[in-house]
Amino acid sequence: MTGYKLLVTAIALSLTPAFAANRADGTSGASSTSASEPSASTATPSVKYRSGPTKRGRAVAFGSTRSTHTSNISHASSAIAQIPMDATTSSITLFGELDGGVTIEKLRGKSATVKMSSGNWYWTSWGIKGVEELGGGNAAIFTLQQAFKLNSGESIGGGGFNNQAFVGLQGPWGRVTFGHQAGLSSGDGDYSMLGGSALGTGFTAIGNLAGVFITTGWLDNSIAYRTQEWNGLQFTAMYSNGISGDDNKWSKNSHYYGLGMTYDVGAFNSNFMFELEDHKGSTLADGKPSNLDKTQYYTAGASYDFGDFTLYGAYQFVNHGTRMPNYNFIHIDEATSATKQVTEIPTKGVRQNAASISVATPVAGGTLMLQLNGVKGKILNDGDKYQAWSIGSGYTYPLSKRTLVYGSVNYGQGGKALKHSNLDGFTTVFGMATTF
Repeated sequence: MTGYKLLVTAIALSLTPAFAANRADGTSGASSTSASEPSASTATPSVKYRSGPTKRGRAVAFGSTRSTHTSNISHASSAIAQIPMDATTSSITLFGELDGGVTIEKLRGKSATVKMSSGNWYWTSWGIKGVEELGGGNAAIFTLQQAFKLNSGESIGGGGFNNQAFVGLQGPWGRVTFGHQAGLSSGDGDYSMLGGSALGTGFTAIGNLAGVFITTGWLDNSIAYRTQEWNGLQFTAMYSNGISGDDNKWSKNSHYYGLGMTYDVGAFNSNFMFELEDHKGSTLADGKPSNLDKTQYYTAGASYDFGDFTLYGAYQFVNHGTRMPNYNFIHIDEATSATKQVTEIPTKGVRQNAASISVATPVAGGTLMLQLNGVKGKILNDGDKYQAWSIGSGYTYPLSKRTLVYGSVNYGQGGKALKHSNLDGFTTVFGMATTF
């Protein structure tokens, strides 16, 4: 199949949900429901980070606004795992989300691939969450969540509950939890604040925030605190005593620090966060300290619901990052897309600016999303520069309150040190997702 025929076929397949929606003519009771609207059993109105979606399947839910679509749901998450901040009634709940589809990818200089994929819009995971009433408006809580590949059943990330595993307390004073949790800009888990984007990190890195931002990840040995909302303001703090282990003395462990704020009033929603990783425990292959500079992340996002559509914007500045966007490590070999062997360890990392602007609007009973992303950066040790931009699109259509179908078409270009990387090409995705 030629590249032209493949492109036409991919676009047609990805737009199938929209064509089907137009033919539905309102016969299904779900046709008037937003693609992202949570059911009564999964909605979490007490969580107010309404600046846009986060990473797929990582459970941050936002409330509906006055337009016919739900602009402030984490589109890339079913929100099924979230425990409301005001929950006090004792319960134990088995939950899950399943997402399966097909991804077509054509990267520059490489052959096109067609493969089964999972976790495209929702994550594919299952878990257990619980609440125990303690009295006085206080409760003990826990969440255990495991991600896996729907097409093979293989677990992702190794270990047992590799998505979230935490226990904590909450009450009128806020919430504190201990365990395996994700950073504030990760788009993952209950504490992510990544927003200001219609697509978030759903579908593929070409077209979404992961293709231009450098997001933080899952953190072992972490403690998180979140306040209750006050006049639209809410604050979050997080610390990891050892991102991937704290068996050594404190000065030999890699630590994470994060502070974030959200402000939500009416149709306007915003967030800002600062994060730092000190890399104290980072070593070379021979066990010697790598002496990496501390990585600093400054991330902000905002959105405004105009009624007929919602406009999103996001910005990030990273100093001394240990990689380029989408896990493209420093010094890519253009021929193989593999990391080059270099004589000098890039201890200073990268410095970059990235931004995204997007819009979401109701179309034919579903939600249509368009997004433009860009990044420019420099490898500080040798002065090499890199850049990338992408256009992403997506459409989700609800078949019920728990099940939806989706399609996405995306195009991106990588330049200089990102040329011939996994951000340089075309992707399309189509499939379905459901929750329980």
